[in-house]
Amino acid sequence: MRSTIDILHKIFTRQFYVQNTGFFLVLFYLLFGVVNGGNLLAYHKSLMLGFLGNYGFLLLVLSLWTLYLLKCTGFILKVLQKQGYEFLYPTMGSMEKADRLKTWVTLHTAIFMPVMIYAGIAGVVAFICQYYIQGIIIVLFVIAMCIWPLALYERKIAQPDVLFFTGKLQRWMNRHFTKPPVLFFLYELLTQFPRRIFSTKLSSAGVLWLTFFLMRQGDYFDLRGLQLGVMVSVLVHLQLMTHHRAFDDTFLNFMENLPISTFTHYTRLIGIYVLLFLPEMIMITVNVYTKTSLPGLITVFCTALSLMVFFRSLLYFPKMDPEIHVRYVLITSFVVLFMILGRYEWPAILLLQTASAIIFFKKYRRYEPFIEQD
Repeated sequence: MRSTIDILHKIFTRQFYVQNTGFFLVLFYLLFGVVNGGNLLAYHKSLMLGFLGNYGFLLLVLSLWTLYLLKCTGFILKVLQKQGYEFLYPTMGSMEKADRLKTWVTLHTAIFMPVMIYAGIAGVVAFICQYYIQGIIIVLFVIAMCIWPLALYERKIAQPDVLFFTGKLQRWMNRHFTKPPVLFFLYELLTQFPRRIFSTKLSSAGVLWLTFFLMRQGDYFDLRGLQLGVMVSVLVHLQLMTHHRAFDDTFLNFMENLPISTFTHYTRLIGIYVLLFLPEMIMITVNVYTKTSLPGLITVFCTALSLMVFFRSLLYFPKMDPEIHVRYVLITSFVVLFMILGRYEWPAILLLQTASAIIFFKKYRRYEPFIEQD
């Protein structure tokens, strides 16, 4: 029989890493993919010495770690609020307080582990290089970040009906605005999951900024290099696509029974991802409009949107769980990358759009909500 902690790890830890696969792919790319393998250790040592030797830089690093902490804490709180997880309240509430706190520490540190590992290495480097004050600051910071969220978890278990700011914002918007269907999912993200969309957009902007920076450093502009950065930016949005499927399963399954054509539903799907990727489109246009032509920009945007719509359409297959979805996403990205390098962008766009339309029109009316199997 599976222990309680194993079940909780599946609910919290596993789902956190699965839903944030795109985020961790981008993080891996930023930390390891932009540096030559032979210089990797020297690069990270220099980076650590950089923020250890400058308090302003150290404050920036601690702020980034805090953002990740908020992402972790927000995820656990959101799971506790999700429909279908009400059993967690009597389960956790029936534990002795000491055992419950140990469980919270285990779950929280499991998803906060990437920062803990990197901060631990930075702390060792600090003491070896005689940055004692900075090392103590990092150690105390990590300890605090592992302790204070426990009070929030305990408060949520004791008061399940506590409403946060987003709940009040949602009620205010419901009273004052009537939303078209294309905005339903975006409204859900902005009111119920603001940290998720903020972290996704921040990571996406970081990837694009790094792409622009590398092209400026090389004193060249290649549309294919820009498209590579855009592809990584699209991968960052994978967690939002998985959440989009869950949102449709939970709240919008009634729409397929309305007298609305499948074509209209498909245009709504495209419209959602046009609006979702609009900030990146504006950022790209502002940074490269003097270096490329309008057809070049259109090619980049169509490639990104075609990938996003195709990745979302894959989730209409009944047994497409997040892990299998990531595999197909990576295979597709690999094929599209080589087509872009061979300057076959428009054939790739046409293939993606055709495949998306075929999957959607064939699966949409017969789709049933995904149920994860144990």
